[in-house]
Amino acid sequence: MYNYTIRRTTLETDIVGSICHSNNIGVIKTGIPFLNHILSQWSTYSELCLKLHCNGDITTDYHHTFEDIGIVLGMLMHNIIIKNNLFRYSYAIVPMDGTLVRCCIDLSGRPGLYWTNNTRRNLFNPTLELIYALLNSLVLNSRINIHIDIIKFDSMHHVAEAIFKSFGVCLFHSINSIQNMNSTKGCPIIYWN
Repeated sequence: MYNYTIRRTTLETDIVGSICHSNNIGVIKTGIPFLNHILSQWSTYSELCLKLHCNGDITTDYHHTFEDIGIVLGMLMHNIIIKNNLFRYSYAIVPMDGTLVRCCIDLSGRPGLYWTNNTRRNLFNPTLELIYALLNSLVLNSRINIHIDIIKFDSMHHVAEAIFKSFGVCLFHSINSIQNMNSTKGCPIIYWN
């Protein structure tokens, strides 16, 4: 269907990423094992074969790596969305033991990340803060709208996994559905330089 590649280099990170529609196993090397793990799950559940190599300043902290990977993934996703006829709306609910996460997406061209904690626990956590930074960069650069609802919680690890699995399932549905829903605005005419 498609194969897109990008390289983004700054003083903080050097990232090469490619994505194609395939159920082949991706190759993800970020320098952060947990980030490799959750991105691999996203790649598997979306059937978007992700190849990603990042050299980041992880000796300082992980923020720039998460944020800049989000930018690169967003740019790759934007290419997929504008060049393919994807189904606009999708949602998925993923249970992970005692954790339950719902993800809803709208490939609208209007970026937004809406994150709701429906549990009674304070889920502020450095790992989730990094995941939020990654997803926020992704939505701004892909111009998609994502709602993440943390409905039940048993561990931060399961919450992180369920977020990326549910987002992956949403993309799988959008990619593999026939776009047959017309917008009330009609088909917008967009010119690209």
